[in-house]
Amino acid sequence: MTNRRIRLLGILCLVFLFCMMACSPGLTKDEQKYVQTEGKPGFAGFIERLLSRYFFCSSLSSRPDRVFQGHTSIVWCVAFSPDGKTLASGSADKDIIVWNEQTGFPVHTLRAHREAIMSVAYSPDGKTLASGAKDKVIHLWDTTTGELTGTLTGHEGWIVSLSFSPDGKRLASASDDRRIILWDVAERRIEKVLEGHSDVVDAVAFSPDGKRLASGSDDRTILIWDVKKGEPMMTLQGHGSFIKAVSYAPDGKTIASAGLDEKIIFWDSSTGKQLRTLTGQDSMIFCLAWNHDGSRIASGGSSILIWDASSGEILRNIRSFYDIVNGIAFSPDGMHLATAQYDKAVLLFDNLP
Repeated sequence: MTNRRIRLLGILCLVFLFCMMACSPGLTKDEQKYVQTEGKPGFAGFIERLLSRYFFCSSLSSRPDRVFQGHTSIVWCVAFSPDGKTLASGSADKDIIVWNEQTGFPVHTLRAHREAIMSVAYSPDGKTLASGAKDKVIHLWDTTTGELTGTLTGHEGWIVSLSFSPDGKRLASASDDRRIILWDVAERRIEKVLEGHSDVVDAVAFSPDGKRLASGSDDRTILIWDVKKGEPMMTLQGHGSFIKAVSYAPDGKTIASAGLDEKIIFWDSSTGKQLRTLTGQDSMIFCLAWNHDGSRIASGGSSILIWDASSGEILRNIRSFYDIVNGIAFSPDGMHLATAQYDKAVLLFDNLP
């Protein structure tokens, strides 16, 4: 290539960068924090910030309404309190931050785990927050004071998913030790150990009546358990890879599951029959959440999709500009969606379809 062509190419690149700067929309203060880069000085940092700003702004439907920052490492999980006034996030930095949903300021920072926090769950009355981590321990916290009120031990591997029963008396925990433990919350003791999966159990969810528990595993099956007997009632098969999320619809009639095969399957919770398969997410799916009335379901991976649960139509496709979405949760009124991000942030979307 001649020197003249090299100079011409350089001029064209500068013109392109100038156009990007001129055409990209303005950012809010939260968005400016979100697109900033870390540890990238000089020209390389400038280019990354510029590209980040341009592509982040070029799709208005993908812009979060709020960004909560305070974690110093990957955020693995997020959950709203039952009254919707706070949300909790757990991170690889070993901290749980309880945020004021309106202001975005931390209410409590909870510290006791020795390794990354993988799951958080509020009790139905909102008085207790449970956290599970790679240190194989579950901690119970008073949500008013932020004090540690109990510790549950019994798993031999990472604790990756937690679910309270609707009456709050039981807590189910899933682990990479291939077991599910049902805990008596008041007595702080093991009630039952459920064994049936042949690989890591990634997700657990109680049915709305509390009589059944669904579990999803890397063995590519979903087991439906009779909670009282502690025995599997049904085995659901249909996924082609690891299952990372299971969730009952609010009316209890449908179970949704998703995983690394990039699809969501709806199941009849009574018969175990496949009802519908949702495809359209072009990445592995790591998390699912129903809204309050079951009309919407959200899925997270390299993007966030909000689906019409009845028609299977994608209502909104939110591009994730900063790595993987690890956790997702609707607010109790269905008006807000929170995501746990690989890039250390918690994002909130307020204008939902």
